[in-house]
Amino acid sequence: MTSSEFDPAAVGSKKAKKEPLAPVQISGSALEQGDTLFIRVKEATTSAEVSGNFGKEKINFFIPRDGEDLVAIVGIDVKTAPGKYDLVVNPPDGKKFQKEIRVLKRKFPVTDLKVTKELEAKGFTPSKIVKNILGKEKPTLDSVLKMYTPEAYLAGPFIRPLSEIKIGGEFGNIRKRGSAMFQHLGVDLDAPVGTPVYAVNDGVVSFSDELNTYGKTLVVDHGLGMYSLYLHLDTIGKKQGEAVKKGEVIASSGNSGYSLQPHLHFSIKVNGASVDPLRFIKTAEKHL
Repeated sequence: MTSSEFDPAAVGSKKAKKEPLAPVQISGSALEQGDTLFIRVKEATTSAEVSGNFGKEKINFFIPRDGEDLVAIVGIDVKTAPGKYDLVVNPPDGKKFQKEIRVLKRKFPVTDLKVTKELEAKGFTPSKIVKNILGKEKPTLDSVLKMYTPEAYLAGPFIRPLSEIKIGGEFGNIRKRGSAMFQHLGVDLDAPVGTPVYAVNDGVVSFSDELNTYGKTLVVDHGLGMYSLYLHLDTIGKKQGEAVKKGEVIASSGNSGYSLQPHLHFSIKVNGASVDPLRFIKTAEKHL
């Protein structure tokens, strides 16, 4: 059959004609505080071919392992002001992509900053907890999290850090008693002491130590400003500088530091932005 001849398989159904995928795809245009924006650029072979900005923030693109497209991950910090932000991407075809992204206010409940008698006996009080976090431990971890690795270690989508996910403390809750107050920038996952904790993706350990309030703490650098944090551990199985593989047991959950009961505090940071870690993983499953 020549190219001019009739091909019945290609006629009679609009379904046979698939619209080409847009060169720039995004995970959503209306996001809440603590959400994550995933951007995919088709037909680009190197990050040098693409540039972009979210508001005033420069976007860093990378090619995921075994991937064919460029991807960027933008964290919407828990404290990002609600409003409209311009997303601009310059793809290889030269046709600038511009989209207005709306950041919506998310309601974070206020909960009691509890202190048990056992914790009081260890010297914990609401004011001391806040003082330790804001004055010592947060600055300690911030100095680690500001380090930028200009490559992505990621091996596909992220996974959950525990085999069973049971939320004991929601992301973003504002814990308050009297004038003492702080915002919970991770999620508490109930787990008996000694439960295996898995690396949520490939990376390198950037912090492995015990802190007064956060307890035994492990931080993994996944590259390009992405970090996962594991707090209140019972045991830490990796030292600073060691590489980890996705799904590898890196620690066991515990009850160390300021902890009301055995659990794992799990956080994700994206270029300094505190994002909802479980929402992050769910979105990454679809878009990474």
